[in-house]
Amino acid sequence: MVVFDFSMLRFWKRPTKSNDKGGPGDLEVGRGACYSSSASHLPEGFGGGGSAPEAEDVKSAPLDLEAGLATSTDHRPSSSRRGKLKRASDAVYRVISETLRRNRTRTRTRTPDQSHVHDHDQRGEGSANEPSTSGGFGIGLEELIQLVKDGSLEALNRYNGVHGLSNLLKTDLKLGIDRNDEEIQHRRHTFGSNTYPCRKGKSFWCFLWRASKFYHLLVIVLAGVILSLLRINTKGIFDGWYVEACIVLAIVLYVIVRARIEYKQSCQFEKLSKEKRNVHLEVIRGGRRVRVSIYDIVVGDIVPLRNGVQVPADGVLFVANSLKVDEEEITRSVGNQVQKDVQRNPFLLSGSKVMKGTGTMLVTSVGMNTEWGLKMEISQETEEEKPFQGYLKWLAISASWLVVLFASVACSVRLGRYFSGWAKNSDGTPMFNYGITTGDEAIEYVITSLSFGIAIIVVAVPFGLSIAVRLNLAKTTKRMMTEKLLVQKLSAFERMGSVTTILCHQTGILTLNQMSVVDVWAGGRRVQDMANVSQLPTSLKGLIIEGIAQNTNGSVVSETGVTEPEVYGSPTEQAILRLGNKLGMQFDDVRSASLVHHTIPFNPKKKYGGVALQIGTRGHVHWKGSAKVILSKCEDYMDRANNRRAIDEQQRKFFEGTIENMCKEGLRCAALAYQPCGLGSLPTIKEPQDLVLLAIIGIKDPCRPGTRDAIQLCNSGSVKVCMVTNEDVWTAQAIAMECGILMDASGRNIRTGAQFRELSGPEREQIAEDILVFAQSSPSDNLLLVQALKNRGHIVAATGMGIHDPKTLREADVSLAMGVGGTAAAKENSNIIILDDNFTTIVKCIIWARSLYTNVQRSILFRLTVSVSAFAICVVEIVFYDAFPVNAVQLLLLNLIIDILGAIALAYRPKADRHLMGKPPVGIRDPLITKTMWSKLIIQVFYLVLSLMLINSEKLLNLKHGHTGNAEKVMNTFIFNSFVFCLVFNEFEIQSVDQTFKEILRENMFLVTITSTIIFQIIVMEFAGMFISSVKLDMKKWVTTSLLGLLSQVATRYPYPANQYYRN
Repeated sequence: MVVFDFSMLRFWKRPTKSNDKGGPGDLEVGRGACYSSSASHLPEGFGGGGSAPEAEDVKSAPLDLEAGLATSTDHRPSSSRRGKLKRASDAVYRVISETLRRNRTRTRTRTPDQSHVHDHDQRGEGSANEPSTSGGFGIGLEELIQLVKDGSLEALNRYNGVHGLSNLLKTDLKLGIDRNDEEIQHRRHTFGSNTYPCRKGKSFWCFLWRASKFYHLLVIVLAGVILSLLRINTKGIFDGWYVEACIVLAIVLYVIVRARIEYKQSCQFEKLSKEKRNVHLEVIRGGRRVRVSIYDIVVGDIVPLRNGVQVPADGVLFVANSLKVDEEEITRSVGNQVQKDVQRNPFLLSGSKVMKGTGTMLVTSVGMNTEWGLKMEISQETEEEKPFQGYLKWLAISASWLVVLFASVACSVRLGRYFSGWAKNSDGTPMFNYGITTGDEAIEYVITSLSFGIAIIVVAVPFGLSIAVRLNLAKTTKRMMTEKLLVQKLSAFERMGSVTTILCHQTGILTLNQMSVVDVWAGGRRVQDMANVSQLPTSLKGLIIEGIAQNTNGSVVSETGVTEPEVYGSPTEQAILRLGNKLGMQFDDVRSASLVHHTIPFNPKKKYGGVALQIGTRGHVHWKGSAKVILSKCEDYMDRANNRRAIDEQQRKFFEGTIENMCKEGLRCAALAYQPCGLGSLPTIKEPQDLVLLAIIGIKDPCRPGTRDAIQLCNSGSVKVCMVTNEDVWTAQAIAMECGILMDASGRNIRTGAQFRELSGPEREQIAEDILVFAQSSPSDNLLLVQALKNRGHIVAATGMGIHDPKTLREADVSLAMGVGGTAAAKENSNIIILDDNFTTIVKCIIWARSLYTNVQRSILFRLTVSVSAFAICVVEIVFYDAFPVNAVQLLLLNLIIDILGAIALAYRPKADRHLMGKPPVGIRDPLITKTMWSKLIIQVFYLVLSLMLINSEKLLNLKHGHTGNAEKVMNTFIFNSFVFCLVFNEFEIQSVDQTFKEILRENMFLVTITSTIIFQIIVMEFAGMFISSVKLDMKKWVTTSLLGLLSQVATRYPYPANQYYRN
């Protein structure tokens, strides 16, 4: 129930300057003092604080500029009566709207005994600085929600800025909240959890309805209706009902099976989507940086922000260094990047992405109480048509019309033979004599012929193909989860099998992203044994420690009784901080020994960042970045005697040689330098100049185990791996050789981003195929490379991690985001997420995609064999023998057995085999049905027709029957049984295309389905002969049918050796 407290509104006469006690004035709308605790809910410039509006000549005093305490602007009321009344009416509307919204929020967040609204007389009077408590905190949920929603600096300052707000939330801005579970649970209970209600997926009935609208079913339903009307007209309702019953059963089973597969696939997609959203990030709790799930963020948490991070909740900044965020997802306006700072715009919205800079925020609202929560809709799988399904839809529709056409021709031929007198009885007399044959006899013959034609349509229309494809897709994507692969877009996964080039980032994918300093030049000496690094000169070591501790976004936490302190931050930051620990750094003491004047955030394009420090009466600006860039800005260096020496040309060449030597060993080279200055010039320093070189650092990031073997496997499968990196050419070359991407150090397959960028479009396309290492490249350079490769006809898969990679990911044919090191922006724009950031997992994805392609080909070949064989047998029998060897019920029964059990047998494969990488990728536009498949299909059909003619010659069965009824039933039953066993053994032949017989015997599901098919066939033949018009066969005939099925496998296998990956 929505309750609105109208007592919160009152009218007053605003006193004028000439009449302090109240005189004629304008009627304005405001709030009484009794509702002052909620003054922050009023629109900016509209009353508040519980006091009357100030006189026009009163000016607000300037507020102190502190961290989190911002200046506000005095909004004076207009002197126009019409404008005031308009503002008053607009304000009333906004107050009512906001109150209704708050009442809806209270309904969601409060318990039933708290849901009623107390009378305003029961509220104590207070000001905005004395808000009502909530759960023991000094501020309520509604005030926190409205604070960020309005983005009012005035409201924030009423709480004494972020510092005052943190006190109300019982949060230490340095140490964060307590880490104990009771505290976190209490905050979650009071202010809500950082979760969103998932939109319920489609029910099973929706998928059932969608499956029933399949186009092919219309042909079968119409055929069944026509058959029923003809039968009822001549024989009655209950005579021969089982034919239509089999049609209905076939349709019902098809619809149910397809709906169940799609429903389970939808449920699996929802589960994977939830897994994708469950990202982990760092928060400060109890003075330590801990990684928690985004769902575990609570109000009062301190969250460090850096480039590429998605803001996990609504909050307020209290530390900001050139912070810029993208609020496009919130505002729905393209390119909406907003500069955030503590003084003018400290409010952060959940769902926005950090594009640049660093900062630290205090969480004020979570979950459905945020702006993102109100807009949040869980994405569902789009109804895109996958490449396989599009092709199979065309194939099924084409086959349907062909089947209808040829079935109509076959029926017409039979009826033509009958009415022309060519059809003979057993005694040789014509079956139809004009004027002698009764109308009922002629109609019965017509109905029998049409019934058989309709049965041919039912069994020959390959509507089971879609079941096979969907079942393969569902089972493959489910198995891939165990391989750390999360498929977001199925069409892209299907394309993965056709990928010819992989653009792969170096750091964190080809390498472990576990960095450590293994080489240091400092003080005129080079140290490669880190155990001796602490022997550097004292003064130099102090400067290095000062630069490491202050110029970082990471932290070091030392605990009593723990020998090795814990290090937090990016992998590079952690490596440098560990170097500081080895030098004897006391992190907290060093940071408190100097005052940070301002920070120059790390610039990825310029490759450096710095911090300006005030140390007593002196100033130090410490810089850290790429060794080559920092060295180019240095004029001096510190020698082993702690003396500052100028860098002459010879010394500069020495330093450049040292950097090159480190890079050739595969090390990432960074440099530390500082710039001494006076306090007066400290604020003006924004760029490095006249630096003093302190140290050159070599950082090792080892290759992942198994990467070299995975790259060799890609090469054997004609998939080129191109490493993209922002590292130096020498470093990139050394790592590429270690990983196996490069075989020599000639450099002919290496290009830099700058070199590639300067070329024209045709020139880029000409050299793009030869590039194996793309060094010193930016995201825009990677985009140019992807475009050039696609223009050359390549199918490109590209990896993405950073905030600037989405353009490249969207351009690639298949986009791969990293689950551990990838940003939220990269994951949202990717088709597949590699959950363990491992290159070997990418190769597994290719193998699974190729396995899916092969499985789909198997299913198509098997289903087409069934359809074409059944159709060919029936047509040949009608044209040459004027008989029905397989009746309508048998054909329908065959359709049920083959479509369902056959699809299951071929879909359940235990694993994807590495030998699928032994062939080049199949082109994305290559036909799914290859020449080899057509050949196998034709041979199988020819074998079945030949076997049929042999059986009809009466020599195989040794039946001296002529046209006696029982002997004819024996022959037709034998034909039907032989047909079933030929198809069963055909499944073995198709399954063994890339498997040995021993491997097939280890596939339990395949053996179970094949065994079930045979058992079902035996039961039907022995106990359901009345329904399918068959007779029991003796053991000799059972053995003969089995041998005919076994020979069918030999016939289709002989001319074609086993091929791991079907190709034309």
